[in-house]
Amino acid sequence: MIEYFEKPDWISWEEIRSFLFEAHAANREKGIVMSHYQWPAEKIKESLGENGMMLVAVDGHKLVGTAAIAEKYGSCWYAKGRYAYECYAGVLPDYAGRGIFKHLEIKREELARTQGYKILVGDTHAKNKHRQEIALKNGFRTVRFFRAKSNDHYSVVYVKWLDQCPYSAFYCNYKYQTSKAKAIIRTKLSSSISFIKRK
Repeated sequence: MIEYFEKPDWISWEEIRSFLFEAHAANREKGIVMSHYQWPAEKIKESLGENGMMLVAVDGHKLVGTAAIAEKYGSCWYAKGRYAYECYAGVLPDYAGRGIFKHLEIKREELARTQGYKILVGDTHAKNKHRQEIALKNGFRTVRFFRAKSNDHYSVVYVKWLDQCPYSAFYCNYKYQTSKAKAIIRTKLSSSISFIKRK
């Protein structure tokens, strides 16, 4: 039987790091690489911050799923002030299709509400269409498209307002499509400038 709870002491942060690397093996094979899943264990722990929390799914004593939230502060149109940032989610391939991720998502949203957050924000690799579809099914809206800091891929940001979304679906889509166009144009301009400088 799968059980869900906050990460206990008997699951180390090194085990969380190893788990995430294994859980995202299929994505890496598809070229969907998110750098923070490969961080050292201590950096993963620190990135959650003082008020962050790691949820786990276990089968006996075997770690089979994770989902975390970190407290962040924003000043952009979709997230002003304090919000919960979704991160470090994964399920072992052998356990896929059992509803584990869905259950972790429900638990994560319940946790965010309990801690008084009004907004849940997440992001994923732009090629990770499956994750984006799950977010949309769960009431999130895509709001931003950007070039990742590592400069090797684009990312998509999705948001769920836990009370009521103050923006129309049209406005959210407009902001998303505008950011996508800007990100692609910036990348092309940057590539052109680099090419000219090399000449």
